[in-house]
Amino acid sequence: MRLEDLTPMQQDTLRELGSIGAGHAATALSQLVDTQVLLSTPRLEIIPFAEVPRVFGGPEQLVGAVYSRLLGDIDGGILFLAPRDSSLALVDLMHSHPPGTTKSFGREEEALFTHIGSIMTAAYVAAIARMADLNVLPAPPAFVLDMAGAILQVATVEVGMKATAALLVRTSFQDEQTSIDVGVFFLPDPDSLEVILGRLGMA
Repeated sequence: MRLEDLTPMQQDTLRELGSIGAGHAATALSQLVDTQVLLSTPRLEIIPFAEVPRVFGGPEQLVGAVYSRLLGDIDGGILFLAPRDSSLALVDLMHSHPPGTTKSFGREEEALFTHIGSIMTAAYVAAIARMADLNVLPAPPAFVLDMAGAILQVATVEVGMKATAALLVRTSFQDEQTSIDVGVFFLPDPDSLEVILGRLGMA
């Protein structure tokens, strides 16, 4: 079963599941910051895997990403991704620094961004697991700063070339000084997608 072959009702079910996951992820992130942060309404869409890079400006766009393989009842991966400028702005937000303070990624910045991505993806996966009654956890995360197309290739290899589409949750975090675009890509393999929908009574 492939994401792009789902019926409209099955797609709506997955979007609802993704929306719940996004809400949990946003709540987890808001608890990390010491300032008032507004969250835009999450936008959810199912897109072909090859189109993932265009979401943030195309395959040559430099992005920060945190990737985790899924372990347990389902296989696949989950990718937290933000354009480079948004990635650095997110680090500034976490440090309560003015936007533009952080100019590049060093070890501390990579660790902080990875921590943010890990918390976001863990909350998202936990929500899906709870709703679908699954035993699933994200593996230890890996950080990468690279072109979106190159990151997609790595993620494709990680999920064994099986994922053909992604469930995208895209939102932005806003405070008085900046707006930060981020995305969470849920990449289930076809067999796992069937398991999820079966648990939800939609197979």
